[in-house]
Amino acid sequence: MVNNLEEKYQIDIMVATRDRHSELALLLQSLRSSSFKNWNLLICDESQTPVTQCYFFNALINRIKLEGHKVKLLRNNISNGVCAVRQLLNDEQQKWNTGSNLCLRLDDDVLLTEDYIFKLLQVIETGYDMSTGVIPLLSTPEVEREVKFVKPIICYHKLDKEGNIIERKDDLGFCYLTEEILPCHQFRTNVLYKSEINKKISYPKTLTQTGFREELWFSFKVIIEGYTLGVNTMAKAFHLQTPSGGTRYAPQLYAQNVALDEDTTNKWVKEQFLKHGDFLQRYSEKVVK
Repeated sequence: MVNNLEEKYQIDIMVATRDRHSELALLLQSLRSSSFKNWNLLICDESQTPVTQCYFFNALINRIKLEGHKVKLLRNNISNGVCAVRQLLNDEQQKWNTGSNLCLRLDDDVLLTEDYIFKLLQVIETGYDMSTGVIPLLSTPEVEREVKFVKPIICYHKLDKEGNIIERKDDLGFCYLTEEILPCHQFRTNVLYKSEINKKISYPKTLTQTGFREELWFSFKVIIEGYTLGVNTMAKAFHLQTPSGGTRYAPQLYAQNVALDEDTTNKWVKEQFLKHGDFLQRYSEKVVK
């Protein structure tokens, strides 16, 4: 089955990294251990000290190349925030012209299980355009949930009659009791999607460098464009819980940026509601069998 999927799909893996050299190396090692082998690697580094000065990182990159994967490293000396670097990666992926029909966006502080990519591909195989998994926290026990709380949607949101977000649900990093492929409104951290989406979706320039809610923004934009997003509840990528965000800014500035991004995103969602109607309700009716 894996071999058939490797013939059918090629994936460009895109990683934005900043000041997480050890974590990035661990991610790369987990990629090397993946049961799915037909992938290329595109990294944008915004670290104060370039990752190429890390011996272990260079050793892994050389090994990845020897194993037959294409690798491209971008260096961005001035950080403009997470949305800007995500967009840079999307633009570069389109110019790279590897022929890949899927892209996989990964954070730099996650560890993929051996079958993680294969589990995401199962979601694509069932007809979804985008695929995500769950992110258990590495340092805390996994918490079991009753299946009745999982169905029919996890990572979902609800809008009121004015287009305000009045309810949020997400996977909270926990895994689930049974393997399910379910529809959802938003991916969390990592997402596998059709390469064509990069040509249709651009990241917002209105969010701060903190990039709070950028995953929600991208997910909603994809839904508005008519694509579907599914989750495999047994596709696990463990989160290393490496401090970020607030550690890069003064606490007060970080809190201000988060509040600003929250306000900006909520206003954008309301604008889309006024333009398109309740796009989330229509989406739910479309994907929930």
